[in-house]
Amino acid sequence: MISLIAGSPQPAPGPLRPADLLEHAGRYLHRTVEVEIVEPLGGPATAEALARSEYGQVEIRIPEGTGGNLFLVPSTFRLEAPARYHRKFDRVIQSPVRVRGELLRDEELSKAYRRPAYVIRVATFATLPMGSPQKVSSLKEIQADPARWDRKLITYEGVYKNGFEISALDRDIWLEIAPGAAVEGRPAGRSGISSNHVRVTGILFAKPGASYGHLGEYRFELLASKIEYLGGLG
Repeated sequence: MISLIAGSPQPAPGPLRPADLLEHAGRYLHRTVEVEIVEPLGGPATAEALARSEYGQVEIRIPEGTGGNLFLVPSTFRLEAPARYHRKFDRVIQSPVRVRGELLRDEELSKAYRRPAYVIRVATFATLPMGSPQKVSSLKEIQADPARWDRKLITYEGVYKNGFEISALDRDIWLEIAPGAAVEGRPAGRSGISSNHVRVTGILFAKPGASYGHLGEYRFELLASKIEYLGGLG
């Protein structure tokens, strides 16, 4: 239960996922929300980069695609302030993270993006524990029950085909390599499309009915924090 002080926004049930928060934004507007974020974040990755950055908002990059944009902003953010996006967090925020704060809509930013733009004015945030990765034996295991695996930390072995506008793992998984991901071994092939046997550890996005990757042609997306090249396939 979230304890409130006089005048603070009414809390929403939680925790929420960013895509669901955007989908039902009207329900949560001006309320305190607790959001579990495993999606990649578009913000400074180091303290040095944070110090150099001009703007302070951190975008939540939702793989499923949505009808709006969602950002994290510090508690000093005020909608009425012209220079509100120059306000910065006092430390780097990295995913996975659990944040709590008030959901607001920025009309000026919405006009600029030509789509709804929302911010979570963050009061608190903490690392979100993910535990040890679960080993997935095959693509069929994911296909049989996508909801079970959605937003889970997994380890998966398969064939990775990489090239222009292609980043396909066993044809049905879009492979996105996170900034700073650990890479072991070297891919075979120097130009064009290459195929390699890989072992990948990362967050799987498998929301039933969603689409991912280039032109939305993939049923799943794996955000890799570690990729091991195990050999080329010619």
